[in-house]
Amino acid sequence: MFLLTFNIVSAQTSQNSIKQIATKYIEAYGDWDFDAMKDFYDDEVFFSDPTASSAFKTEFSAKGKEKVYNFFKNIFKGQFENDKPPYVKFKVEKSFQSNNFVIFNTTFECILPISWFKKDSSEKLFVSMPFVTILEFQGNKIIKHTDYGDYSAYQEQINAQLNPK
Repeated sequence: MFLLTFNIVSAQTSQNSIKQIATKYIEAYGDWDFDAMKDFYDDEVFFSDPTASSAFKTEFSAKGKEKVYNFFKNIFKGQFENDKPPYVKFKVEKSFQSNNFVIFNTTFECILPISWFKKDSSEKLFVSMPFVTILEFQGNKIIKHTDYGDYSAYQEQINAQLNPK
Protein backbone atom coordinates (compact mmCIF):
# COMPACT_ATOMS: atom_id res chain seq x y z
CA MET A 1 0.00 0.00 0.00
CA PHE A 2 2.81 2.41 0.89
CA LEU A 3 4.54 1.78 -2.45
CA LEU A 4 1.32 2.44 -4.39
CA THR A 5 0.71 5.67 -2.46
CA PHE A 6 4.33 6.73 -3.00
CA ASN A 7 4.07 6.08 -6.76
CA ILE A 8 0.85 8.09 -7.03
CA VAL A 9 2.29 11.01 -5.05
CA SER A 10 5.51 10.84 -7.07
CA ALA A 11 3.59 10.91 -10.37
CA GLN A 12 1.47 13.86 -9.19
CA THR A 13 4.58 15.76 -8.08
CA SER A 14 6.21 15.11 -11.45
CA GLN A 15 3.09 16.28 -13.30
CA ASN A 16 2.83 19.41 -11.15
CA SER A 17 6.46 20.28 -11.87
CA ILE A 18 5.94 19.79 -15.62
CA LYS A 19 2.95 22.16 -15.55
CA GLN A 20 5.01 24.70 -13.59
CA ILE A 21 7.89 24.39 -16.06
CA ALA A 22 5.47 24.77 -18.99
CA THR A 23 3.95 27.89 -17.40
CA LYS A 24 7.38 29.47 -17.00
CA TYR A 25 8.16 28.58 -20.61
CA ILE A 26 4.95 30.16 -21.95
CA GLU A 27 5.73 33.30 -19.92
CA ALA A 28 9.16 33.48 -21.58
CA TYR A 29 7.47 32.92 -24.98
CA GLY A 30 5.10 35.81 -24.26
CA ASP A 31 8.06 38.00 -23.29
CA TRP A 32 9.80 37.02 -26.53
CA ASP A 33 12.71 35.85 -24.36
CA PHE A 34 14.26 33.18 -26.56
CA ASP A 35 17.37 32.89 -24.39
CA ALA A 36 15.17 31.82 -21.47
CA MET A 37 13.09 29.52 -23.71
CA LYS A 38 16.22 27.71 -24.87
CA ASP A 39 16.91 26.49 -21.32
CA PHE A 40 13.67 24.47 -21.40
CA TYR A 41 14.52 22.54 -24.58
CA ASP A 42 15.75 19.00 -24.97
CA ASP A 43 18.69 18.82 -27.41
CA GLU A 44 16.41 17.21 -30.03
CA VAL A 45 13.37 19.49 -29.53
CA PHE A 46 11.03 19.85 -32.52
CA PHE A 47 8.97 22.99 -33.20
CA SER A 48 6.21 23.37 -35.76
CA ASP A 49 3.27 25.60 -36.57
CA PRO A 50 1.34 24.02 -39.45
CA THR A 51 -1.17 26.89 -39.46
CA ALA A 52 1.58 29.50 -39.95
CA SER A 53 3.19 27.33 -42.64
CA SER A 54 -0.12 27.33 -44.49
CA ALA A 55 -0.85 31.04 -43.93
CA PHE A 56 2.59 32.33 -44.92
CA LYS A 57 3.47 29.68 -47.52
CA THR A 58 6.80 28.96 -45.87
CA GLU A 59 8.04 26.30 -43.49
CA PHE A 60 7.45 27.07 -39.81
CA SER A 61 9.37 24.21 -38.24
CA ALA A 62 12.79 23.44 -36.85
CA LYS A 63 14.49 20.49 -35.15
CA GLY A 64 17.22 20.67 -32.55
CA LYS A 65 17.84 23.09 -29.71
CA GLU A 66 20.02 25.55 -31.67
CA LYS A 67 17.81 25.50 -34.78
CA VAL A 68 14.61 26.10 -32.80
CA TYR A 69 16.33 28.88 -30.85
CA ASN A 70 17.58 30.54 -34.05
CA PHE A 71 14.21 30.10 -35.76
CA PHE A 72 12.45 32.08 -33.03
CA LYS A 73 15.26 34.61 -32.70
CA ASN A 74 15.07 35.43 -36.43
CA ILE A 75 11.28 35.76 -36.82
CA PHE A 76 11.38 39.57 -36.54
CA LYS A 77 15.11 40.07 -37.24
CA GLY A 78 15.75 43.55 -38.59
CA GLN A 79 12.08 44.56 -38.27
CA PHE A 80 12.14 46.13 -34.80
CA GLU A 81 14.59 47.56 -32.31
CA ASN A 82 16.31 44.58 -30.66
CA ASP A 83 14.44 42.34 -33.15
CA LYS A 84 11.43 42.32 -30.82
CA PRO A 85 8.00 43.85 -31.46
CA PRO A 86 7.20 46.80 -29.19
CA TYR A 87 4.33 44.72 -27.82
CA VAL A 88 3.91 40.95 -27.90
CA LYS A 89 1.98 38.82 -25.44
CA PHE A 90 0.38 35.44 -24.97
CA LYS A 91 -2.63 35.82 -22.68
CA VAL A 92 -3.33 32.41 -21.19
CA GLU A 93 -7.06 31.73 -21.18
CA LYS A 94 -6.88 28.11 -20.04
CA SER A 95 -4.28 25.39 -19.64
CA PHE A 96 -4.27 21.75 -18.69
CA GLN A 97 -1.94 18.81 -18.46
CA SER A 98 -2.46 15.27 -19.66
CA ASN A 99 0.45 12.97 -18.83
CA ASN A 100 3.56 14.47 -20.47
CA PHE A 101 1.61 17.07 -22.50
CA VAL A 102 0.72 20.61 -21.41
CA ILE A 103 -1.78 22.49 -23.56
CA PHE A 104 -2.25 26.26 -23.49
CA ASN A 105 -5.27 27.99 -24.98
CA THR A 106 -4.17 31.62 -25.38
CA THR A 107 -4.75 34.87 -27.17
CA PHE A 108 -1.67 36.04 -29.07
CA GLU A 109 -1.33 39.82 -29.29
CA CYS A 110 1.33 41.65 -31.25
CA ILE A 111 2.16 44.94 -32.93
CA LEU A 112 3.38 44.56 -36.51
CA PRO A 113 4.89 47.14 -38.87
CA ILE A 114 2.51 48.27 -41.64
CA SER A 115 5.57 48.29 -43.93
CA TRP A 116 5.16 44.51 -44.16
CA PHE A 117 1.93 45.11 -46.05
CA LYS A 118 2.12 48.69 -47.33
CA LYS A 119 5.31 50.33 -48.56
CA ASP A 120 6.78 53.47 -47.04
CA SER A 121 4.82 53.57 -43.81
CA SER A 122 6.07 53.74 -40.26
CA GLU A 123 2.62 53.05 -38.81
CA LYS A 124 1.94 49.94 -36.78
CA LEU A 125 -0.81 47.30 -36.80
CA PHE A 126 -2.25 45.50 -33.79
CA VAL A 127 -3.33 41.87 -34.12
CA SER A 128 -5.01 39.63 -31.58
CA MET A 129 -5.85 36.02 -32.39
CA PRO A 130 -6.72 32.71 -30.76
CA PHE A 131 -3.65 30.54 -30.33
CA VAL A 132 -3.01 27.04 -29.00
CA THR A 133 0.39 25.78 -27.87
CA ILE A 134 0.97 22.10 -27.16
CA LEU A 135 4.15 21.18 -25.31
CA GLU A 136 5.37 17.61 -24.98
CA PHE A 137 7.85 16.77 -22.24
CA GLN A 138 10.37 14.06 -21.63
CA GLY A 139 11.46 14.40 -18.04
CA ASN A 140 11.68 18.13 -17.39
CA LYS A 141 12.62 19.11 -20.95
CA ILE A 142 10.41 20.09 -23.89
CA ILE A 143 10.80 17.63 -26.76
CA LYS A 144 8.04 19.05 -28.95
CA HIS A 145 6.41 22.49 -29.22
CA THR A 146 3.48 22.76 -31.63
CA ASP A 147 1.52 25.97 -32.24
CA TYR A 148 -1.81 26.49 -33.96
CA GLY A 149 -2.99 30.04 -34.67
CA ASP A 150 -6.16 31.47 -36.19
CA TYR A 151 -4.47 33.20 -39.11
CA SER A 152 -7.85 33.93 -40.71
CA ALA A 153 -8.59 36.28 -37.79
CA TYR A 154 -5.05 37.65 -38.11
CA GLN A 155 -5.55 38.48 -41.79
CA GLU A 156 -9.04 39.95 -41.22
CA GLN A 157 -7.63 42.34 -38.61
CA ILE A 158 -4.78 43.40 -40.86
CA ASN A 159 -7.15 44.01 -43.78
CA ALA A 160 -9.52 46.04 -41.58
CA GLN A 161 -6.66 48.29 -40.44
CA LEU A 162 -5.17 48.69 -43.91
CA ASN A 163 -8.53 49.36 -45.57
CA PRO A 164 -10.80 51.09 -43.05
CA LYS A 165 -14.33 51.76 -44.32
